[in-house]
Amino acid sequence: MRTKALLLAAAFAAAGVATSMAQVYSVNAVGYVNKTLVPGFNLISNPLTAADNTIGTLFMNFQGGPRDGTTVYRFANGNFQTASFDVFANAYGGDAASQTTLPGEGVFVFLPNPAAGEAPNKVLTFVGEVPQGPTSTPLPRGFSIKSSVVPQAIAPDQAANTGGAAGSAAIPAADGDTLYQYDTSIKNYNAISYDQFGGWATALPVFQVGDAFFYFRLGAATTWNRTFDVNNPS
Repeated sequence: MRTKALLLAAAFAAAGVATSMAQVYSVNAVGYVNKTLVPGFNLISNPLTAADNTIGTLFMNFQGGPRDGTTVYRFANGNFQTASFDVFANAYGGDAASQTTLPGEGVFVFLPNPAAGEAPNKVLTFVGEVPQGPTSTPLPRGFSIKSSVVPQAIAPDQAANTGGAAGSAAIPAADGDTLYQYDTSIKNYNAISYDQFGGWATALPVFQVGDAFFYFRLGAATTWNRTFDVNNPS
């Protein structure tokens, strides 16, 4: 799959078992996040800064090990790079395996169906540090996959600064921008567009820790800036 159109089409058609995506996470500056993935496509983020943020390392951390054929899709410059897990090599191969995914970004993960007698879902554990201080997430023109740079369950337009930099830190939407939330239960997207006069067409959803979303930026590239202090997270 070389383009976003091909992956989106595959995502719509993928068969899988839909469940709720419960997260369990610590609130310390150094901690962990458990993210439950369902068979089929999952649009997720790396919510913590790990010692090694390469895809080939991060996605080894499935409880019980990765399932053979698990594939990570990293979107860059209008195309997807892939990294697929080979159970015999016990490693990921592909052009995305050595690439990183950082807080504020996101990837698609395809989880194959389970073997006979195996539970359908898999838990992926992230371990690392909570990003703190001033942060800047690029929002390029066109499509990109984004997430909250801070591991909080929050709607992108409700993010706030903390730690002496109080104030709104909402995603900087402009006329014609569209946010796409991938729904694993229907294998499709919920699209919400922004109008300069009326704002978002509907309220933006709360994205849980470890979630990501597609964002289409109609205008010039910009950045989503935020300042966060783990000791003053409100």
